[in-house]
Amino acid sequence: MNEFTRSLLYIALLVCVPIVTACIQKGIAVFIEFIVAKTNDIKVQRIVREIGSAVSNAVAAMNQTYVNDLKTAGTFKEAEQKEALMRAVSAALKSMSSDAQDYIKSNFGDTTQYLENCIEAQIDANHVAANHVAAKQAAVQNTLNLG
Repeated sequence: MNEFTRSLLYIALLVCVPIVTACIQKGIAVFIEFIVAKTNDIKVQRIVREIGSAVSNAVAAMNQTYVNDLKTAGTFKEAEQKEALMRAVSAALKSMSSDAQDYIKSNFGDTTQYLENCIEAQIDANHVAANHVAAKQAAVQNTLNLG
């Protein structure tokens, strides 16, 4: 692979990752709106939106401020993954009202465990979307190489 192609692919990845993150956040927002539409209680609707937003924003923030730097440095190991998860849980908790935290506790039990599960699901969704984008980029690159 020549230097120009490598640079072009690197730039494409730099552009696509934030776009994929935004698309995932939008997808989660749409899913949350679907759940909220099924709920009659206005307070519960607000709380469900708040929790979804807190999780989505916490994952995006950790990705931009902590995880990406460690991945670039090649030092994103298991201990750092646990630290990122705890930071995301902390950020989500800080951004949620006491009503939202009480709702989680009364409906799901352990607030921290519930948020960890939600955050891990969000991270998995991010990985799936990023892999999908990478596969499409590889297909485009292969097409370009055929010509």
